[in-house]
Amino acid sequence: MKKLLLPAVITCILLTTCSNLFSQYNWQAPQKLTNGFVDKNPSFNPFWDHSNFYTYGWELFVFERQSLPNAQICVLKLGSTSPLDSVMMLTSNASLKRNPSIAYGRNYNNYYDYNIASALVLWETNQNGKWDIYGRYYTRLSGWGTVFPFDTASGDKYSPHSYFIDSVTYAVSYTKSGDVIFRKFNPLNRTILYDTNLTVSDTSFCSNANLWNYTSSVSQSYYIVTYEKKKPDNKRAIYYRKSSALPVWSQPDTAAYAGDNTFNSFCYTYSNMAEGIAFESNRSGFYNIYATSVPLTTGTSAQETIYTNNPGYNYSNFVNMYYGIITDYVSFVSCAFVRKGRDSLKVIFDDRAQYPIYKDSVTIGDTSKSTRITINNGVSNSSHLYGWVVYTKDSAAYSNLWARYRIIPLSDIKRIGSSVPEKFSLSQNYPNPFNPVTKIRFSVPEFGKWKDGNGVITMKVYDLLGKEIAVLVNDKFTPGVYEVEFDASKYSSGVYFYQLAINDKQLAIKKMVLIK
Repeated sequence: MKKLLLPAVITCILLTTCSNLFSQYNWQAPQKLTNGFVDKNPSFNPFWDHSNFYTYGWELFVFERQSLPNAQICVLKLGSTSPLDSVMMLTSNASLKRNPSIAYGRNYNNYYDYNIASALVLWETNQNGKWDIYGRYYTRLSGWGTVFPFDTASGDKYSPHSYFIDSVTYAVSYTKSGDVIFRKFNPLNRTILYDTNLTVSDTSFCSNANLWNYTSSVSQSYYIVTYEKKKPDNKRAIYYRKSSALPVWSQPDTAAYAGDNTFNSFCYTYSNMAEGIAFESNRSGFYNIYATSVPLTTGTSAQETIYTNNPGYNYSNFVNMYYGIITDYVSFVSCAFVRKGRDSLKVIFDDRAQYPIYKDSVTIGDTSKSTRITINNGVSNSSHLYGWVVYTKDSAAYSNLWARYRIIPLSDIKRIGSSVPEKFSLSQNYPNPFNPVTKIRFSVPEFGKWKDGNGVITMKVYDLLGKEIAVLVNDKFTPGVYEVEFDASKYSSGVYFYQLAINDKQLAIKKMVLIK
């Protein structure tokens, strides 16, 4: 009788607590990162490609701190759930500085190294009587180096963006006197390895250049540089050029032309050899967010798709993150953007991302307010990923930096075979007992065979007291049989329970034994 009673008690505990467990994966409450200053234009590392995704044990973001007529460039280190240190000023001289950007990465030959190998920060400054670009370089061994001039030649320089190639090589794009410049740069010895003007033969005024780079495992690099180009009607189009073998570049092509278009960011695309260019356009009467998919090698750009389309609102500042948390099945995508309505300004989280059930928002203020948002690549602690969105919000005479993060459980789920099950099922883990790794299979039937439709399936592990200790599955699935691995290295010997649920409704629960 005692053997039957314990599982029954555990099941009762799980059923009574399950409705509260799922909420932990929503966006966490806003937290204030800075206070008492005018802090603006936060910027994380640019969006990583979806073939070589990397996460870190902590991440850096940069921003500008104004005290007019001067401003300084600052950096802050974020951990899983809070800042790991205080704000550090990267500059100190008396001049106006703005629009900082940061890029960082780790060595490609060590995937399991979660530390940043190097970082490059660039910004605009008027300290020489015109707008120049300066920078500062970080290495894991030496820390932050001194401030150095990146481009102080004649003409005004704007919108610097960089991308990590390896620990001593970065790709950089920016605009100079209406032209788009691309460089390969070694910040360790401050050497320009390659330099070209991508719009030298174009008489139109170009601005707001941005950059994306993908370096494959065989050291093949692909580059896409985007920019705004003024049209004859003084509205803006989005153009791009790409290269897979420098110094050869494709001819300029359009990512967006109809209406007035402003560039925002690169974005995830489901094609493995294409990249998305996200932009804002007023072609429908309001500013909506669109995306054009650009192939890295041959082929034509894909049809533009609408991310958000709700008459009466203007949308801007689209940012997104990607992480391939589930192998052989599907990746994780999250996003955020700004929505300006008739009487309010909001930051929207995950409205049109992969799983809009996590949709959330935060109010910045009325329509007289403004904000700037940035998203990270994901701080990892091996079992969870922490996706951060940092944004600005005014308070009295100050502009503070605020942030929200979302917890994303990491797992390794593989589809087994091509069969389509008739019903949900949860298999006994194997081996059982185990030490310290075991595998668990579960089946998902055709959508028409279960009333919840295409719901969210979770698999969670609990101890004898009914306390959740791990989330192995938290996703939507196509019909099939799947296998997930549970690593219990950090847990003590004993009896554990694992539960399969859909939309928080329990489907099955089983017992497993860990022996060390």
